Amino acid sequence: MDTSEILRTIASLNTRAIQAERTAARYEQELARVQQSLVKKENDLEEAVRMAEILYELNRKLGSVTDYLLKQQERLDDTDCSSFEAMFNILLKEVETHEVRPDGEASSNSDKQGRAGHPDGISSLG
Repeated sequence: MDTSEILRTIASLNTRAIQAERTAARYEQELARVQQSLVKKENDLEEAVRMAEILYELNRKLGSVTDYLLKQQERLDDTDCSSFEAMFNILLKEVETHEVRPDGEASSNSDKQGRAGHPDGISSLG
C-alpha cells in the first residue's frame, strides 16, 4: 500500500466516523424528546388516576347521602318532593363545610356559595 491509498482510507474512515457521530447525536436528541414525552404521559396518567379517585369518592359520598335521604323520607313517610330537596341541600351544605380539595386546602367560602347558590345545590362545570 502506498501513501495515497492510506490517506484515502484514513479520509474514508474519518468521513464515516463523522457520519456516525451525527447519527448518534440525532438518536440522542430523539431519545431526549421521547423521554420528555414519556414523562408528560406519566404525569397525565397520574392526574387521570387522581381524578378517577376523586370521582369514585364523590360517587361513594353521593350514594351514602342518597341512601340516607331515602331512609329519612321513608321514615317520615313524606311524599312531598320539596322536603326531600331541602334535606338534600342541607346535607350537601354540611358535606361542603367538611370538604377538602385534593391539594389539601379546605374549600373556600366563595366555592361553597357558588354551589349552594344553585337551586339544586349543584355547582356548574365552568
